[in-house]
Amino acid sequence: MDGIKTVFVDLDDTIWWFSKNSLSSLRHVYELYEINRFADYETFDRHYHDVNSRLWDLYHYGKIDKDYLVNERFRYTLEKIGYPLCDIGAKGAEMNEEYLRYLALLPLLVPGAEEMLAGLSARYDINVLSNGFKGVQQQKLRSGGVEHYIHRVILSDDCGVTKPLRGIFDYALEQCGAEASSSVMIGDNYDTDVCGAKNAGWHTVFFNRAGVKGDFPAADVVVTSLSEVRKEL
Repeated sequence: MDGIKTVFVDLDDTIWWFSKNSLSSLRHVYELYEINRFADYETFDRHYHDVNSRLWDLYHYGKIDKDYLVNERFRYTLEKIGYPLCDIGAKGAEMNEEYLRYLALLPLLVPGAEEMLAGLSARYDINVLSNGFKGVQQQKLRSGGVEHYIHRVILSDDCGVTKPLRGIFDYALEQCGAEASSSVMIGDNYDTDVCGAKNAGWHTVFFNRAGVKGDFPAADVVVTSLSEVRKEL
């Protein structure tokens, strides 16, 4: 891929292993708040992931705000497992705060992430571009021990626009003094990372970590491991 000067990379499940760390944090919340009084862990986990996935889809497209997402996901889960209704709102908010606090302290990185960052940082400024939350995302980088590779952290919280909407990509270029034609986005979400960046005129690398079969026309490069990224850039 020729002409690249600036690299932008997604954080969750591209660098920092969100799916693994999130399971540990959710289990922590389940045990801390003794949710076993109302439901087994599998039931709690199923209801949480069902609503969280749907709410994040809405959040990506600006149909709900962050406050609604973080307050509703645990409130809904508690409601579904029969938690006392009189306590449900406050307890849901408290559980969400503890979930995020504990989550951000966990260190697991996606395999190959540190090696990719070390290799690319010798040639490019590397910037994180994420829909995650301010404070939490920065702490994830510190917990994973890779903060020193990152030039800037650009978040949807900073500009009020989420990936895949073009506004956050234009905002990222402005903040980093970069040009679309010489920028590349690396991410694991084809819709929010790759299609969003391509629509903004960027180069794209789709980290197809699940090895999903299909055509990905918005991706300039498709990789299934982060070790392949360095070869392409």
